[in-house]
Amino acid sequence: MKERSFTAFDFLIAAFLNIGTFGTRADRRSGAKAPEFYTLPVEFIRKHHDKSSTWEKVRLGRLDIESYKNERGFELIAEALGIPYPAGR
Repeated sequence: MKERSFTAFDFLIAAFLNIGTFGTRADRRSGAKAPEFYTLPVEFIRKHHDKSSTWEKVRLGRLDIESYKNERGFELIAEALGIPYPAGR
């Protein structure tokens, strides 16, 4: 994630596909889970951006990002656009 790209987006969606065991002879689907999506605001990316090497990164492994997960994260985009949550019938 290059710092110069920060003006190109408001939110970055990180997708973890969780495809299961990889590189073994075991059933490759064992350990597979539903994909997880994290909707990260550009302010979050700026705060946690590491440009200490030529491979600029945002390391998520030790950060608490649960509040950005799946529907909660997608709601951040809806709120930013002023779109209310759909009402039930």
